[in-house]
Amino acid sequence: MGSARTRQGGAVAVVLAAALTGCSGSAPAPKPPPAPSGRSAAPGPATASALEPADPAQELAQLRAAIEAPPQPFSAVLTVQFTDDTRTARRQGVVNVTDGLQTGALGLVSREQGAEQQAYLTVTRDFTYTRVSDRAWVRSPRSPEPLFADHRAMARALLQSDPAAFRGRTRIRTMRGGTGFHLVGRLPLTAVADAFDATARERLARHRIPDCETDLLLDADGRLSELTLTCEADGYRLRSTAGLAEFGPAAETPPPDDL
Repeated sequence: MGSARTRQGGAVAVVLAAALTGCSGSAPAPKPPPAPSGRSAAPGPATASALEPADPAQELAQLRAAIEAPPQPFSAVLTVQFTDDTRTARRQGVVNVTDGLQTGALGLVSREQGAEQQAYLTVTRDFTYTRVSDRAWVRSPRSPEPLFADHRAMARALLQSDPAAFRGRTRIRTMRGGTGFHLVGRLPLTAVADAFDATARERLARHRIPDCETDLLLDADGRLSELTLTCEADGYRLRSTAGLAEFGPAAETPPPDDL
């Protein structure tokens, strides 16, 4: 029985290495409902000048205050999409952040060379639970991999490298809408490494990717709204998009109820 459990754990690790690539239970979260009849979908990003007259210095000060304010606990829907020359992956679910600790329950789907695999991940305060397809859950010590990267550190790095990286306020493309702070620039791989798992980092190193185009959108409270990383060199291209939406109060993430 011990050897069977070891083989199962190995299968889980292989699938999660593929599915978690991109920044990293329950069934995969459903797609958001279509816009109600008679209403168009949310518009794409608009620059601050299209919204209202802007004071760039004041907006930059507001951004700096937002990313330096003590983070508040929250829950949100996390969506991550990843693609490179051989693999696509998507994960979606609810995450909770309290005192800097990330927990959550996510569904994961990966496709490589025409084959599709599903996996499930639940991270509590104490343990990580993984399951591949309809197999049994496997419990392990809590994984050190974050569910999503520290966007505040990236915002600081962008501003430090070039204050012009701040592009003003931009519309947020979620159901609740609003506006947020938009930053665009290139960051060295070391500054965005936490957005990827070990497999992706190995691929980026193998192709000698020096830096990544970073497109970052924060909401008015300085929370992550959307992060897109495009990393390419040596004929290789990797793109990852992570987003948080539908913020609410933080809750405790329990273990899977079908252990």
